[in-house]
Amino acid sequence: MCPLSQTFRPPSLILGYVTRSISLPLHSALELLGGLMLLAGPFLIGAAPAGLVAGVSLGAVLVGMALAGPDALPITAHQSFDLMLVAAMAGGALGLGVSGDLAGGLVLAVVGAFQLTLVSLTRWVRA
Repeated sequence: MCPLSQTFRPPSLILGYVTRSISLPLHSALELLGGLMLLAGPFLIGAAPAGLVAGVSLGAVLVGMALAGPDALPITAHQSFDLMLVAAMAGGALGLGVSGDLAGGLVLAVVGAFQLTLVSLTRWVRA
């Protein structure tokens, strides 16, 4: 990736300039927070068993990625894995919502949106 692609972004009509201001260590710390929210959230709001299983499973994977740190994987693999987790959370939220577990679906949707925001604001370069 060329350095120019990390600094220059054409302005968006809605958002203006979007800066990638989150470093990889901060990304890992916030990812850990999201994983812990995903582990505890379904229990706190009373999700059905399917929501508990989905939340704990995806939360454990997210915590594992965060604890592995930014140097455990190549940067493109980490970014792709994060996006795959966002897709899994979105699909799980949709499935849980359709099946009637709105609480479990809400937890997956909120943490998935948090993870997507985190991925899009992260500066994907090693310091």
